[in-house]
Amino acid sequence: MNQRAQTQTQIGPTVEIFDKIVAISGPESSGLEPTGFHLENLEVAAISPEAETALAFLKSSATARAEGLDEALEELKAWNGSINQNVKPGTLHFGPRSITINVTQVCNLHCTYCAAGGDGTFGDPIKKISVEKTIPQLKAFLERVPEGRKFHITFLGGEPLLYPEGIALLAEYVKSTAKERSISSSFTVVTNGTLFSPANIELLAKLKANLIISVDGPPELNDRTRPTASGRGVTLKVIEGIELLLQRKSELGTVELSGVFGQQNQDLMAAYEFYSQFSVDHMDFTYDHLETSAEVSEQYTARLLAVASRAFQENGEAGLRKIKTFDRIFELLDKQQQVQNYCGAGKSFFMIDARNQIYTCPWVAGDSKEVVGVGSELWVDKLKAYEAPLTELNQCGSCWARNLCGGGCMFIHKNKTGSKHKVDDNFCNRTRLLIAQGIMYYKIARSGVASAERKAL
Repeated sequence: MNQRAQTQTQIGPTVEIFDKIVAISGPESSGLEPTGFHLENLEVAAISPEAETALAFLKSSATARAEGLDEALEELKAWNGSINQNVKPGTLHFGPRSITINVTQVCNLHCTYCAAGGDGTFGDPIKKISVEKTIPQLKAFLERVPEGRKFHITFLGGEPLLYPEGIALLAEYVKSTAKERSISSSFTVVTNGTLFSPANIELLAKLKANLIISVDGPPELNDRTRPTASGRGVTLKVIEGIELLLQRKSELGTVELSGVFGQQNQDLMAAYEFYSQFSVDHMDFTYDHLETSAEVSEQYTARLLAVASRAFQENGEAGLRKIKTFDRIFELLDKQQQVQNYCGAGKSFFMIDARNQIYTCPWVAGDSKEVVGVGSELWVDKLKAYEAPLTELNQCGSCWARNLCGGGCMFIHKNKTGSKHKVDDNFCNRTRLLIAQGIMYYKIARSGVASAERKAL
């Protein structure tokens, strides 16, 4: 990598780079001290004022030495050239490991930003997937999973709990078939939270399902963005359902509250306060995949950084890691796990629509050009386009955050630029700023832990 300096826009931390060393600073109002990051080793370190100054002079060793920074300069050079043998490369297994199934393509809500046709149908309203057609499809996928590995299914809609019988039949088949080959099966249900009846909760508990509950915040926000087709608000019903669900929290997997934020809803702090009243595992502030405005993107980023600051100040690492974005950063740094693929689309992840057509991503459902298989058949020729790592396909070699990002979302890139592999600058700027802030929090949380943090430079 060539020597260079790279500075982020000033709505968050400032980043300066020399080769493999990243120096992250400020802003001053944050009270966060400068932090160093080795972009290949995934090591995090405190940076002394002397080392921070030396970093700026690394292009000219003579200048650094003239400033009396010889020791700091040598420390930085040594770290830059070091190799961490514990770092795990960001590889993915090819073949289905995670499947999303649209068990129904109808919905009882009519969200203003819905990417599934505005009504959960993807332009093709189908009340129920055919269990008879789907079981042979799952059988073929499971046969591709090596013994002893994991297989995960996410049930999606529309609203999946409109067809709980289908979820139960498909999950039971996967559980019994996987058990025969020592495959570990798990399940997630993505729901709008309006259908948490005792019977549905019993089903979810039986599956020990993970729950992602889509709700955009308090009633004054959520009733505006996620009404019924007739415009009626449902947030109070969602609250009742969440409270009923959480009475059986110990029998479930993780429970997450997830909102969508963009032009239609930018009050992340109100959503954070709403989410915080519930004893859930995570909260996710998803940026609207269809939003292309740079101004809205910057506003969203600034507000999520403010939410993160409040969460960290109030509850430290545990509070911060309830926010899905920052939990992921901490997890990767703890494991020292590089990421070369933002997701497993076309590699280890596939999506089945209610007509049993196969796609690489839920966001492209309904687009005939994106079909990569039907029934139990995956079209190998079409999947060749997904073989290379996303960081390679998206030409991320010059981005300091590539090993914690993995190339970004292909759908978002295409929506903005017209190509899956021509990156959306808004996405990249958001991601780099959030990763930079996450690294600074990680340094604070891991201070004094020798196994996780290099000594201060």
